[in-house]
Amino acid sequence: MKKPKIENEDGTRYVYLKITVDGDSKEISTKRLWQPSRWSREAGNAAGKKEDSKSLNSFLDSYKEKAYQAKKLLLDNDRNITAQAMKDILTGKGEDRKIIIDLFQYHNDKMKALIGKDFARGTHKRYETSLSHTRSFIQWKYKVDDLPIKNLDYDFITEYSFWFKSIRNCNQNTTAKYLGNFKKIVLECVKKKWLRSDPFAEFKLVKKEVFRRPLTAGELKVIESKTGGYDFSYPDYG
Repeated sequence: MKKPKIENEDGTRYVYLKITVDGDSKEISTKRLWQPSRWSREAGNAAGKKEDSKSLNSFLDSYKEKAYQAKKLLLDNDRNITAQAMKDILTGKGEDRKIIIDLFQYHNDKMKALIGKDFARGTHKRYETSLSHTRSFIQWKYKVDDLPIKNLDYDFITEYSFWFKSIRNCNQNTTAKYLGNFKKIVLECVKKKWLRSDPFAEFKLVKKEVFRRPLTAGELKVIESKTGGYDFSYPDYG
């Protein structure tokens, strides 16, 4: 825990994660406040067995796991392991900050350039609609115009699905269709290693089978009366 320049009225202090490599240390604020009297310096976590202590310790454990993942990422990419490099990964600094809407728009612009060659005009229009929905969802949920792609996780996908069904009042199949379009953008990020994992991996993207009832004789007669009649028999080519 770190003593602030100006003490909080309730005496709480921010909890920091300290990364040390070869004697060089860097600190990252976890943005969590805690009472010093309820902190174990020996264990490096919240003391006691109360629910709020367990909750904080669980959060800190996940933060430590992210630090190990940052170290592994540096190893996998043959980069020097330093406290600053690990801090940069954990805080998102020093990296190409690719954002969701920009990437989606770039995909659609390329698709538009290939209309009549690789894509139909209707396909491009469908993805433009999906882009508009994605932009609206991010503004509704996160109150911003765009987000870094690192925010794409399972929670993002489930919340997006909820938004379609609750705010847009879409049925399961329409929701699955738009999420399927968005998934294509996400998988491109995974293939290019901009995302470490596929946020759709644990998400079931299913469509419900729609039963189409055949028209009754009465309904066929109504259609026939309005259209002047059709011959539904096969032609005799002799």
